[in-house]
Amino acid sequence: MKKARLYTWTLLGISLIVLIVGLLTFRYFYLSAQTTISESKMTNAQRESREVGRLLEQQLQSGLPREKVIQNLQQSILNTDAQSEYLCMYNQKGVELCNPNPALVGKLIDTSDSKVKRNEENIPFSELLKEGKSNTTVRNFPKSRNRASEIVSVYPVIGTDWMVATHANIGMVQSEMDNLFRQFLLGTILMIIVIAGLCYLLIRLIYRKYEQATDLHIASLNKELNELNVMNNHLKTLQSQSKPFETVVPENEEDIKRKRMLVYEKNELISIETQEISWIYLDENTLILTTFLQKKYTINGSLDELMKQLDNDIFYRVNRQCILNVNAIKSILLFGRNQLEILTNPTTPKEIIISKNKVAEFKNWLDR
Repeated sequence: MKKARLYTWTLLGISLIVLIVGLLTFRYFYLSAQTTISESKMTNAQRESREVGRLLEQQLQSGLPREKVIQNLQQSILNTDAQSEYLCMYNQKGVELCNPNPALVGKLIDTSDSKVKRNEENIPFSELLKEGKSNTTVRNFPKSRNRASEIVSVYPVIGTDWMVATHANIGMVQSEMDNLFRQFLLGTILMIIVIAGLCYLLIRLIYRKYEQATDLHIASLNKELNELNVMNNHLKTLQSQSKPFETVVPENEEDIKRKRMLVYEKNELISIETQEISWIYLDENTLILTTFLQKKYTINGSLDELMKQLDNDIFYRVNRQCILNVNAIKSILLFGRNQLEILTNPTTPKEIIISKNKVAEFKNWLDR
């Protein structure tokens, strides 16, 4: 449960960090792309109006009549898509000389038609045409026209009062930006998912290796501690044998019966009620305590020392490797000649056989 909670918080933390970084990065790239597209539209409008204006100048210099030049330009732009980008031509009085929509040819652009920005002030579009200078700006229409603003670039044809104008619908530009926004957003979300997932897997892998190394270290420390306990018990035995004339005052047996035991679970100490213990098993100098819920823990000490501290009415030393709780006995079977086999729940690592020399003692213990 603790691992699951740790992994969950780790994933949430990584996801939050990547989300913040991803959104900041997304905003930066989106704004950069928006600026780039707007500048690109203005640059394209300037280039197109300039190139068409110079082409008209060359045609006039080659001797073509003005009417023919206007007619050629009108035919080249006739019925082109005027919804997104289109080219037209005015004279400096504001009369449309060429337009993709033939119905607009010959109409006069008055001062209330639209306004453009020049030097931080709004002036009528017709005033911009009268100046006869090259300019690129934004053309805004009244709400009553129900027409989107446009990027407009005008270029004067030298030797005439003509003004070539290219228009780019800002609404269409915004549509492109919306599409770009969705693409950026999708890419950012996918990036966040991939980065968060990879970081989560990497951290989990690193933590698992650290956990395995910690488990091995704790197991090694427990093994060394058990060996030290065995040596300490042996030393106490030698000390008692070296003082045969000292009077040993026995302790009250009822006072030393243990009610609880401290067990190890990795780097955590847990208190276990002795009545929850099914059996205690010695496995390669390590004492393994198993509960009736089949949970296994490592404990310190020796079987001899534990047997003195446990209630002998409940626990029995069945052999050199195991102390058994009477409530863990599932069934007792005859085994060989004058031997018994004990089946337990939960089962022990190895079968438990009561030798013929201990059968009588075992029966007396059961018959208390």
